[in-house]
Amino acid sequence: MPKGLQIFKQTDLLRAIRTSQKAGLSIARVEIDRDGKIVVVVGESRQESAGNDNGEQSWDAAVK
Repeated sequence: MPKGLQIFKQTDLLRAIRTSQKAGLSIARVEIDRDGKIVVVVGESRQESAGNDNGEQSWDAAVK
């Protein structure tokens, strides 16, 4: 009996994880729905957890 239709590929999942990590994000979990939609749920980014010397977060500087 066949396994069934493969909705997503492992390479798609790995690409999403690696891209998130390269962006400096800390991955809390990864969700894949029945349609093959991959959702990467991130926690606090590595840069935000450290903060800047002047007390601003990295996203604060990006907004200014």
